[in-house]
Amino acid sequence: MYSRRTTVENITNFTTPAPSSPIAIAIAFLMSKVYLSAYNAASAVAWAAILGSTFLDVLPGGFYDTHQYTDYPHKLLVRVQVINAVFEITHALTGLVPSPLSSLLLQFFARLIITVGISWYVPESAGNYSLPAYVALSVAWSVTEIIRYSFYFAKQQGSVPDTLQWLRYSAFIVLYPLGVVSEPWVVVLTLDYVHGFYYWFLALGMFLYIPGFVQLYGYMFKQRRRYLGPAKKTE
Repeated sequence: MYSRRTTVENITNFTTPAPSSPIAIAIAFLMSKVYLSAYNAASAVAWAAILGSTFLDVLPGGFYDTHQYTDYPHKLLVRVQVINAVFEITHALTGLVPSPLSSLLLQFFARLIITVGISWYVPESAGNYSLPAYVALSVAWSVTEIIRYSFYFAKQQGSVPDTLQWLRYSAFIVLYPLGVVSEPWVVVLTLDYVHGFYYWFLALGMFLYIPGFVQLYGYMFKQRRRYLGPAKKTE
């Protein structure tokens, strides 16, 4: 026969979770490291493929010459960008990586306007076929992401080459302005192909590029001072 006290103690023991063991913590850490390494490596390869595809597209007989596509233009870029957005916002929300969510959302919002909002939703837009605008955009994004994901992959392995670290916190000085010029350019070329609410959505969204750029650019310069500044060099 069980006493009331025994029953209460059993219930308490059953509902109170046991503290995580050091082995469980170590396994979870190892799994997250393997996962992030694989994700960063795959993302770097995907963006390298986008960069290579961009160079092929500008050749005679390429996309910018023929304007031929299946379903919608720039399909690889659109798909990779959407997948990266879903995964990285999830990483930030779950705390898997210490990314600032506000900056992440701002960056992906701007990019998804181009990829989903124009390339997928308005495939006939002249912005999709503008050799200077869309090529500049594709190159700026691709080089930025190849450097970023390669840096994160190397960091997961515990050793970042000095050249890669310098590129991570220096290449943005040129690449970010290139993106902030080419992205609104693509939007402007799209406005003649949309009407009503969507016209104003793109037009107003275009003006958000400036404050968004200032925030992201300022954040990266802070990171640059942190990792490449005099204090870091003397450590």
